[in-house]
Amino acid sequence: MSADAVKQRFEREVSTLNAIAQAIANELAKSDLPALAVDFSAPTLQELRVDSFDQNETWFGEWRDHSGLLQGSISIHGNGQAYAQFDVLCPHPQKSRWYVEAVTAWGSSQQIKSELQLLPAVLD
Repeated sequence: MSADAVKQRFEREVSTLNAIAQAIANELAKSDLPALAVDFSAPTLQELRVDSFDQNETWFGEWRDHSGLLQGSISIHGNGQAYAQFDVLCPHPQKSRWYVEAVTAWGSSQQIKSELQLLPAVLD
């Protein structure tokens, strides 16, 4: 896929990307967790992938920190459905028995759902 094709697809997906970013921010705020240190308008990697299920193009974006560690990723399929997962990696501020592994969001630009991915905390 050409760089121009990837850029054009990214530009078409901005509303979905913004809706996902807002849903993630709202989900984190509900649990008193800090916002992600991610610039959603500037993915580290962007590419178009062919979906093995329906053969449509999927826009894929990935964010890495300054050390190259993966922070999260988003896939937006040709039918408009999207899935995102971003690392949080901290104790849950309200529920001491839980550790927040990640925040996920899915849906389309018209309706995005989100949730925290929790793991049982290791207690002394």
